[in-house]
Amino acid sequence: MKLETGIWVAVCDGGRFLLLQNQGDVDVLDLRIIAHEKPDEGSEVGRSARGPSPDGSMARLGRAQSHSVEDLAERRFVESIASELEARIANGSINRLVLMADPKTLGLLRDKLSETARGNITEEIAADFAHNTVAQIETAIARY
Repeated sequence: MKLETGIWVAVCDGGRFLLLQNQGDVDVLDLRIIAHEKPDEGSEVGRSARGPSPDGSMARLGRAQSHSVEDLAERRFVESIASELEARIANGSINRLVLMADPKTLGLLRDKLSETARGNITEEIAADFAHNTVAQIETAIARY
């Protein structure tokens, strides 16, 4: 995929967000980090709670509760990403946007963005590159 100079790229999953802008041209990508975010260390994302029961019944319940806590934390994180993108689109700093996220996060994000914001999305890439380097993201985009 070729990206024009100035186009924005949001790369995210349920726990990390990178907002990049292409400072290069359509032939040579030069993505620069404009903003990044990850949940606070005290966040529920990635934490698990297990019960002390030797028969495993409380442990299973703890894991089930952990998953719902993690899901809620991921949803809140995606909502915060959507809010940031909405604000940047509303103030005119983003007018063309590529979304790159794992399929689950991409769906959640799409649901949280307004119709106006979705109108600024030029491409969607359903792939998880949120924990990759900028160089790896550039290489992946160039292959699409």
